[in-house]
Amino acid sequence: MNTRTFWGCASGLLLLTLVSCARFAVAGNGCCCECGSLEYSKVCRLVCEDKKVTVTCWGYKEEDFCAPGCGERGCKHCEMVCDDCDNPKAPAHTPKKFTWSDWTPKACPKIYTKTKLMKKTITKKVPTYKWVVEDLCAQCEAEAPKVAPPAGVELPPKPDAKGPTKSAK
Repeated sequence: MNTRTFWGCASGLLLLTLVSCARFAVAGNGCCCECGSLEYSKVCRLVCEDKKVTVTCWGYKEEDFCAPGCGERGCKHCEMVCDDCDNPKAPAHTPKKFTWSDWTPKACPKIYTKTKLMKKTITKKVPTYKWVVEDLCAQCEAEAPKVAPPAGVELPPKPDAKGPTKSAK
């Protein structure tokens, strides 16, 4: 057997193995998912699950504050800053003139109310229903818990997933 024929056969065998593995991966385990029986069929089952839903509530909070009235200018002050050179490791800088004035408030402040927007986030768990496809034998299908939704709840339509019964060969 020459090399070209060998590699052609090997790649064909590898491809056949991959295709058959992919078929089993898509089809599932090939048995009932509850008891492992080889006599099973695909069944649509209604399942109830809790879903977290986030709700944002908006409101407001009122807060009073005082606004000063007119004021009078007092004494003017002046001081040199950044002129000390005590630390030799400090960065180089030049002295700077800092100026400020005293203010004397008059006795005429006013009270105002501000409204602050407040946000509150609430997370609630709500029941949701969905159909799932499971591989079940007849006995496990009969014993599977039945979900009964409350009256008035709209359910998603049941898909037609009844396939042919799988059996061992």
